[in-house]
Amino acid sequence: MRTLLCFFLLAHLPITLAAQALPQQVELQELGLGFDIPPGWTGQIEGEYIFLGHNSIPGLMILSQNNSMNTEEMLNFAMRGIEEEGLQLRPEAQFATKGNKRVEGYYTGRLNGTQVKAYAIGMINNLGSGMNILILTEAGLFKQAHIVEANKLASSVRFYQAKESNSTVFWKNKLLGKQLKYMYTNTNSDYVGGSVGLSEITTIDLCSDGSFFYYSNSQSHIAVGSTAADQSTASSSGGANLSNSNISGTYLIYSLGQETILELSYQDGTVVEYDLSTNHSGQTFLDNTRYLVLENQRCR
Repeated sequence: MRTLLCFFLLAHLPITLAAQALPQQVELQELGLGFDIPPGWTGQIEGEYIFLGHNSIPGLMILSQNNSMNTEEMLNFAMRGIEEEGLQLRPEAQFATKGNKRVEGYYTGRLNGTQVKAYAIGMINNLGSGMNILILTEAGLFKQAHIVEANKLASSVRFYQAKESNSTVFWKNKLLGKQLKYMYTNTNSDYVGGSVGLSEITTIDLCSDGSFFYYSNSQSHIAVGSTAADQSTASSSGGANLSNSNISGTYLIYSLGQETILELSYQDGTVVEYDLSTNHSGQTFLDNTRYLVLENQRCR
């Protein structure tokens, strides 16, 4: 789960979310799970999180993916706490296991200087991805109702065999083994015949084995020349290589809700996500920027 969780929390806690388009019954086919949003809750998908807000209960319910294979692994993960910029949560006590597929417990900590309390449930799915439920609010506003609501959602969770969506299959067929290429050129001329230009090129080679090669180059160009009325004026030109990167890593293509995502994981640990889309002409867009789809140049 890689998204700016802390930024979203800072923007919304303790204000509840406005109504969103998520249906009351949610199916996440590629994760192999579904659940029902309890009455009074509305929300939205942000990256790989689902955020829910209530019309009268303060705080947020945050749903995320859980890849633990057993309760011991999930318990160890839960006891590490949660720490991001502006957000620090520590277990209030030892988390408890419920059967062989569930762990639950309480966190306390601070969010941007405000004391908060949270109740968390982790659930294992042996057929796909498990699920984490975290309900969080200001410490003084945390009530039994928060626990009740989290358990309402947990009781509705359905696990089944994960299966790729039609959208994921479409994009894999379109992009695997291909090169995505972005090109931009802009040149402006002045009244004495000079020009200033900028050119950019980015390529992403998506290899069939799940690896990728990323290349990016940006150059500026300045030219000073004579006009037709003054042929004796000397001309000169110059340029600068503003940036040049050539790196690799691994990638995933998957769908969450109505969005299909290209996720690039670089060797240094950086993860970048692009929303994939097409227009009526079939042109390909990454985060609303058009890329050409070509034969790859660097995959073996």
